[in-house]
Amino acid sequence: MNSKGENMDINDFEYANPNAAALMQSLRAFGYDISTAIADLIDNSITAKAKNIEITFDWNNGEPWISIIDDGYGMDEEELFEAMKTGGKNPLDKREADDLGRFGLGLKTASFSQCKRLTVASKRVDEGVYIRCWDLDVVNEQNAWILLKKASDTAKEVIDNYFKDNKNGTIVFWEKIDRIIPGSRINDEEYQDAFLDYASMVKNHIAVVFSAYMYGYNKISFKLNGREIDMWDPFMSELSTKMPQEILYVNGSEVKIRPYILPHQSKLSPEEFAFYAGIHGWNAQQGFYIYRNNRLIVSGDWLVPGMEKLEQYRLARIRIDIGNETDTEWNIDVRKSTAVPPISIIKEIKRIAIASQKESSKIYRHRGKKLARKGQKEQFFVWHQNIRHGKIGYSVNREHPIIKKLLDSTLKKEIKELLDLIEETVPVPMIISDYSEKSDSMLEPYEGKNKNDFDDMILNMYEMYIGWGYTKKQAIENIANTEPFIYAPEKIGLFCEKEGIDIE
Repeated sequence: MNSKGENMDINDFEYANPNAAALMQSLRAFGYDISTAIADLIDNSITAKAKNIEITFDWNNGEPWISIIDDGYGMDEEELFEAMKTGGKNPLDKREADDLGRFGLGLKTASFSQCKRLTVASKRVDEGVYIRCWDLDVVNEQNAWILLKKASDTAKEVIDNYFKDNKNGTIVFWEKIDRIIPGSRINDEEYQDAFLDYASMVKNHIAVVFSAYMYGYNKISFKLNGREIDMWDPFMSELSTKMPQEILYVNGSEVKIRPYILPHQSKLSPEEFAFYAGIHGWNAQQGFYIYRNNRLIVSGDWLVPGMEKLEQYRLARIRIDIGNETDTEWNIDVRKSTAVPPISIIKEIKRIAIASQKESSKIYRHRGKKLARKGQKEQFFVWHQNIRHGKIGYSVNREHPIIKKLLDSTLKKEIKELLDLIEETVPVPMIISDYSEKSDSMLEPYEGKNKNDFDDMILNMYEMYIGWGYTKKQAIENIANTEPFIYAPEKIGLFCEKEGIDIE
């Protein structure tokens, strides 16, 4: 027997067709939530060149249904049959450049993850309406691949109403939505409210995942329950600072990367600041956004192991655009919700990430420096140089606010003894030797330390100054001129934002 299966003897093999009921149940476990499931169906509508896509959530007196309707070019009967088969397309087949699909499973796996009855009706121009339906209860009872040709009365009414006025398009109709609303809940207001909350989640998801399709020459109208879905542009493209675009290559295919540095909160209205924070908040939105054919796959992720989401980086959002020809290299999954950068470009990804983080930090650092300039001229450092018996020595500055507070405490005697001990044992010869021989290896102030520790220090100093009778503004200005905050002025700006202190 050769690799093509030619000249096989019937005794050398047997057919191993999958168990229909078992496989259909397995297809329900691909890890979709309702938002990613509906987004997967919208991908098909966009590939079909739809200009209008409408999602409907109908409570239907406790027997809820959801529909996704588009005015794309539709399918004939054979195409519909192939689309409803599990694995109707080979993921290894070459796809059109604008095809958002890959595995030939999305329609089924996305739908079965949420419902047990999937009906699809489609029509091409000048052709009839064709209907096919999977009912998992029927498949389970018969343990057979029974694809129905009729819709339920509820689905049929929606299908007839749409194609009465439209010459082409496709309708995906979900019933028996057991994963979010188990069983009949006719008078259950709690479940009805939950159903509507799911609709809101889907709207928010669509607003960001498909934002690139909501404007421009090939604009698509997205509606949910009859209302237009407004675009959510994570990059605030018209207000942000655009860093230069870079083009990398993966197996000869372009990867376009463009960092955006968003404006500081002080430059935005309260409404703008709240809107562009997104549903997860400003910190969560920082990082890379990977778009595959203009469709968002990954949002707000630094992608590089070990890179943290810190407040001073929250203004950095970076767009990566890839095509569908490198799906394997990016490890695109069935749900199209994860992607992993190829090893060949990970160093460049990290370099761009670090550069963007620095630009974001500069904004906070600049605002902190403004505070220092506006404050008193004297800066409080921890160490002072002094002369004793004609020789140079070093002493801890007793006027540094933190030291001063400790010396005013009940531990004044012990603190003074500790300071004397530190001052008399400063290893000056060792420091001079190390600096002359290994200056490049000397640590900068707080290098390698967790600067989140500054937060409590700032709060303690702030409360201390307020206790001494300083105004809020005076307290902040003095802190900005005090070591160690001279080295991390962005932390002062972040503290003021948290506490709602006007620093302008």
